Amino acid sequence: MTDLDERIISTLRKHAEGQVDISRLTSGAVARGRARRMRRWAAVGGTALGVVTVLGLGVAGGGGLPVRVPWTGAKPADQAATPAAAPGVPGALTRPDLVGKDPGLLHFGVDPAHARYLSWRSAAGLESAQLDLGGAAPVSFSLARSAAVAEEVHLEGDRYVPQPADPPYDGQLERLSAGGADPIWVLRWQPVPGLFARLRTVAPTDAALQAARSALRLDVAHRCSAPMRLAAMPAGAWSAGCEVTVANLPAALDVSLVVNGSGFRSMEVRLRSPHSIVGDRPEPNATAAGRPAYVDPQGETMELLDVPKAQVTAGWGRPNEGFTEEDAATVLGGVQVAEHLDRPTTW
Repeated sequence: MTDLDERIISTLRKHAEGQVDISRLTSGAVARGRARRMRRWAAVGGTALGVVTVLGLGVAGGGGLPVRVPWTGAKPADQAATPAAAPGVPGALTRPDLVGKDPGLLHFGVDPAHARYLSWRSAAGLESAQLDLGGAAPVSFSLARSAAVAEEVHLEGDRYVPQPADPPYDGQLERLSAGGADPIWVLRWQPVPGLFARLRTVAPTDAALQAARSALRLDVAHRCSAPMRLAAMPAGAWSAGCEVTVANLPAALDVSLVVNGSGFRSMEVRLRSPHSIVGDRPEPNATAAGRPAYVDPQGETMELLDVPKAQVTAGWGRPNEGFTEEDAATVLGGVQVAEHLDRPTTW
């Protein structure tokens, strides 16, 4: 347990108002995640797609594909970021019923010798990651207890790709043509009954996807490690989502924690680093538990001004809704940020 963990636990014990049901992940987290990905990855492709071929790969249980491509990308030890292990927590193969129930956990891992995390996420019943296998495009992985949830995220790189209404999770590899561009490779399977896994990439060949499948570990669990923790919540609110993007670490870091409440209330608390993103600090016009803060003119975002190396904001305007400036002040007042944002082992 890190010092940050200990401080959070101590603070929560002092201010706890009862049990928080973290398994209640409402549709607000889904809408927020989808909208933010649309903003982040921006471009929407209009090319119609056609299925060119489907290959039977005989995927079963937790085993890998027959082809294993070695890691070829540069991965300096000080830049490799991975979510911390969760000792005592069973992996997806052992307890598939736990997948997607706790936004603080990921019931899978990858072999660090063959894949590097670009991001990891746990929210709204979906556990997912973007992986670098040394190719030009990332490989996305989704894990859920229903096919519908596993299909929620459709953006790959900079393109939006429509999905079949009811795709089979039968271990068949799909190759989708994209009008002369690199084809899209999709693999869907059920590691165990009731658990749905999906890999997807855009590349000249399926080598990276196959390597990702071999690198997956579904018999382990990790925390959705983040360098920011929320030690205070508005009444009736709970943690509902965690997403950490480390693709450009140590140069840049992007963290999103979602807070939900009854009645589909949703708030996104975001940390962005490095300090250069912050720019000139605005003059404080509000406080968050005595800490200097700034509320934007639209009254939908509050920024915490006493974090020296990152910009920390809470947004309760669209696509989020339902919370208030007072609620944002409560959450930001309890924000704890790790001292070393560029060292994931300290988070």
